[in-house]
Amino acid sequence: MRWRGRMRRGWRPPAVLAAVVLAAAVAPARAELTIADYLAIARGEAAVRPDFAIVYLAGALDGLEAANAAARARGRAFYCVAEERAPSVAELKPALDELLALAVEQQRDFERYARIVTIGTVSLTALARRFPCPESAVAPADAAPAASPAP
Repeated sequence: MRWRGRMRRGWRPPAVLAAVVLAAAVAPARAELTIADYLAIARGEAAVRPDFAIVYLAGALDGLEAANAAARARGRAFYCVAEERAPSVAELKPALDELLALAVEQQRDFERYARIVTIGTVSLTALARRFPCPESAVAPADAAPAASPAP
């Protein structure tokens, strides 16, 4: 019942809660960032500062880490970083930018591709290429173990 007492005495929500509510009210309707949006931010052509891309990548990386942990628990990790550490944005961004440069060369209609594909999708591919898993790490969890060679 302490909570009600605080409310009666003029208790106000913490500033963090107010900031979260404000951010939710002004957030864009979609959470994904397309390649086209990412590149526009990098060129300084967007309504946000260029360092927004780094902040976005940090959040996307957190989500990809959670997805990779779940996949690893099922025996099918998407990428494997040595020493059980998480990849950093400093590792992701160059791998992502390299993959995007390759897509510019290889995609027949890059502009269309860039409007459809999200940075999260390309980031997962970049991490999988940068930190490939050994064959044993991506084998299905329910697969029978390989027979040991006869002595």
